[in-house]
Amino acid sequence: MKKQQGMEQMVFSYAYYKIKDYSKTLSFFKEMEKRRLFNIDSHDVESQELNGTFLMDYPKGHWNPFSQMPGAKQVIGSIEIKDGILKCEAHTKSRLVGLRSLLNESLEDAIEFEKEEYQDPLEMFRKQS
Repeated sequence: MKKQQGMEQMVFSYAYYKIKDYSKTLSFFKEMEKRRLFNIDSHDVESQELNGTFLMDYPKGHWNPFSQMPGAKQVIGSIEIKDGILKCEAHTKSRLVGLRSLLNESLEDAIEFEKEEYQDPLEMFRKQS
């Protein structure tokens, strides 16, 4: 399969962080939501859980028909906080690098990096065939 110019191979990319300060982390994601850069799907302060998605405007001329809808946003990644761990997911390595940079700069004393993982969806498919 030929890769289109400007397109990056899809790779399930994950980064894991230990949560050191849940309230600061939650405040960060609430502020991101106010700026329409993040959507909180669910959160529970008592159990210190949070699920949400990172959003951005579609680039001008994007191929997706949804990009032409007024106010449309593109999902660029997601997070899940559960059992004291923040799991950040993106579908390309470069997106994960960008999201990690944002998290590291914004939450440097509230989270602690643990590890990254990558899974090639084509390889996963081949193993199941």
